[in-house]
Amino acid sequence: MKVRNRNLDPERIADFESFRSGILEKIVKNSPLQKILNEIVSGIETLNPSLICTIVLIENSKIKIGAAPSLPKIYNDAIEGVSIGPEVGSCGTAAYTGKRIIVEDISKSPLWKNYKDIALSVGLCSCWSEPIRSHTEEVVGTFAMYHREIVSPTEFDIFIISETADLVSIAIEKSITSTKLLESEKRFRDFFEKNSSVILIIDPMSGAIMDANESAVSFYGYAREELIKMNIDSINILDQDELKNVRMLALTEKKSFFTFPHKLASGQIKQVEVFSTPIQTSEHSMIYSIIHDVTERKIAEEKVNALLSEKEMILREVHHRIKNNMTILNNLLELQANSHENETVKTSLKQATSRIKTMSVLYDKLYTEKDNNKLPLKEYLEPLTNEIISLFPYPVQLNLNIANLKLTTDQLRAIGIITNELLTNSMKYSRNTENKLEIQIKVWQEEDYFYLFIGDNGNGFNFQLANSENQGFGLSLVTMLTKQIHGDLSFNGDKHTEYKFKFPYQKPGSV
Repeated sequence: MKVRNRNLDPERIADFESFRSGILEKIVKNSPLQKILNEIVSGIETLNPSLICTIVLIENSKIKIGAAPSLPKIYNDAIEGVSIGPEVGSCGTAAYTGKRIIVEDISKSPLWKNYKDIALSVGLCSCWSEPIRSHTEEVVGTFAMYHREIVSPTEFDIFIISETADLVSIAIEKSITSTKLLESEKRFRDFFEKNSSVILIIDPMSGAIMDANESAVSFYGYAREELIKMNIDSINILDQDELKNVRMLALTEKKSFFTFPHKLASGQIKQVEVFSTPIQTSEHSMIYSIIHDVTERKIAEEKVNALLSEKEMILREVHHRIKNNMTILNNLLELQANSHENETVKTSLKQATSRIKTMSVLYDKLYTEKDNNKLPLKEYLEPLTNEIISLFPYPVQLNLNIANLKLTTDQLRAIGIITNELLTNSMKYSRNTENKLEIQIKVWQEEDYFYLFIGDNGNGFNFQLANSENQGFGLSLVTMLTKQIHGDLSFNGDKHTEYKFKFPYQKPGSV
């Protein structure tokens, strides 16, 4: 076995540095990776003619020949596609372990037991292999030096194999980065050119249109060569100073959505929505703007707004007329009740009057409220309870705790009548000589439900008996209305009177 000189030769190091500089220049100029790998191998072999070099790439834990111009094809074919492992020659083992593998005598090395015959048959006696690592320390390949004689590496050989592996790593990383960049640029260009949306790229400082896609050419009516020589000020008819401020807002990402009037080549004005974001080019930041024509939508919105205003006016008129009719009907029933001698009939008429007043209060709110779909329960229920209490000529302590939930008119209507019936019953039947009458009404929300509690300090009663057909139309009405708006009712009449209702709650704006 030959023993090599272990002194580093400055002249040889200078030759290597000159070679490396040439390779780095090619890497910077984005030469194809395959060409660079071949030139690395050929260059090292030129620096030391006794060497046969190879670069192996690792893909999916398998060997792929990256560059091996001096190795026989039969040998390259034999190791191509072999899985790396602990006894897969010098390169397969180096890639598997991530460590430098020095095999001075292939014929005696256990690492080569499965591949020594093919190696020896083509005259390869020694092999040193260095892992090639990515910036994340992943082994992406190996650089190997073969000899046709049994030999151990010198200090200079270790320097060369280590430095060359680093050089290959730089070439591979740059190739991957360049490929990804080219793919990204191609995707961007395809997205830009083929996008059905109108897209402009604008210089934020001058407002110059730097690029425009085919959709922009079609929309604005200018030839592309003409469009990219224009300034956005020629299209956007807002004041120039205002437009510059807008571009600065987009550049600094303080605002990204805008609505503008844009002028076409034909002179027609279009209403557009613009989504702008800064993008970094090789020179400086640009504004990437996606433009949507919303002219027809704006016209439709104006028509819808006009129709909504008309609908609101009609609804107010309807509610006003219903309220007036209810007032007339209420007055007629009160007049008839006051003039009737039969107490039973008189009571029935007064109860009907109370129910009509409940509806009248609701329509009064509908008439004055801007949003006729959902109204605040608190603003409806509090004046309603005070109205009911005022019908009775004796004192009562009314405790109200009503959450200001917005409910649909159907829910409000039902809850208003329910409250009227139960509050009237409390006023009529819960008074006693021992205590002053106290009535509590509470409304609150829990998750997707809201609750209504109505109770008094009376003596209580049997709800089932009172709710039979011959004893309580009002309670039957309460039960029916509760089911109508999908609610549940629980009752406790052991000592006092307590009603607890549970209703599904639709938040404002939900369907």
